[in-house]
Amino acid sequence: MPSTSEARYFDVLKLPRVPVTFGTALIGRAAYALVFLPLLYAVTDATGSIAQAGAAIALYGAGASFLAPVRAWFIDRFGARRILTILVVLFSTAISAIAVAALSSAGGILLLALSALAGVVAPPLGPTMRVAWSSLAREGELLKRAMSLDAVVEELLYLAGPAVAGLALTVASPEVVLFGPAVLVLVGGLLFVSTSAVGEMGTRARAGTSDRGQRPLILERRFLTIVIPVLIAGGLSGAVSVAVPDILSGNGGSTAAGIALGCFAGGSAIGGLIFGRLRLSASPFRQLAVLTLLMASVLMALTFFSSAVAVVVILAVAGLFFSPIMIVGYMTAGTMGGERRQNSATTWVNTSHNFGSAAGSALIGVGLQLAGAPTAIVWTAVSAALLLLVAGALNAGRDKTVA
Repeated sequence: MPSTSEARYFDVLKLPRVPVTFGTALIGRAAYALVFLPLLYAVTDATGSIAQAGAAIALYGAGASFLAPVRAWFIDRFGARRILTILVVLFSTAISAIAVAALSSAGGILLLALSALAGVVAPPLGPTMRVAWSSLAREGELLKRAMSLDAVVEELLYLAGPAVAGLALTVASPEVVLFGPAVLVLVGGLLFVSTSAVGEMGTRARAGTSDRGQRPLILERRFLTIVIPVLIAGGLSGAVSVAVPDILSGNGGSTAAGIALGCFAGGSAIGGLIFGRLRLSASPFRQLAVLTLLMASVLMALTFFSSAVAVVVILAVAGLFFSPIMIVGYMTAGTMGGERRQNSATTWVNTSHNFGSAAGSALIGVGLQLAGAPTAIVWTAVSAALLLLVAGALNAGRDKTVA
């Protein structure tokens, strides 16, 4: 195999155990990209209410996102294989139960409860795979390639997932389509947890160690310097998803907005591939700070240009910086978490992004209503800069360069 500095992405896939571990994880992770549309339509058809369908999606998303650190703690405490197996089976059962309940025209309360349950037990296959990479690709540059590949493939999953789900909905009812992600997560998830990479993940219980008296990661100053930039990136992406349809409402409409948002995701995938090939000596925080500032600065151009072509170009360029932010965040968090809190660390990065996205979407909506798109975008960029200053203050005196 070539040296790690010369390794290609294809070389990562040729590493021992990678094809089986990564492949099975992707089968399970594909379920998340497929579940939203059929869930939305299944609840709408069963209840006749788009409001209840929206509530079901919100409950599912809230449970999946905000309880992720709790599930990660259980994995770190009791072992990935045991906890993931339970979560995979429960999640598949919950999604199947929603499908059956919707086919039976069950009431909205039951469907809302099942949607919330599905979110609560959503297995963190992505964060666990990112922890597994540290044992599959141990060298620094090779691990960076692996994390870049993971981020890019995840972007592609969420690009293709809604399209595949939409195509499936043209030939089958939403309730029937829901069984698809239920089967994918069960098959892919159980195969993934059976791999040696997952089985090797140590637990504090078996090691006889304890973190009693140790502060939670999210309260540690050094850890906050990593998750705050990720929070900002999530907020910017959430703001974009709401602002762009409004900006293009009179210039291309939903079609142009869909293309523009797709270009943002496409730019993110390309950015991840490029970033994975770079060798940088700056500290993780400096990398995150520069990438976040570049992303916010490019998006500021939306205050001056509103044509469909200009918005597409702006989003494609801004997207180049998104995956690199997540890659640095995941890699650095995994190191900070150590052997006993790796799942918790990478999950907090994911949760920070999700929380930022939700907050960004909500705040930009208020800004659009009160002041219009240009001013709302300026507010968003200023908020991002202020948060980055907070991260910089927390990082003062702690920056270290990395080779």
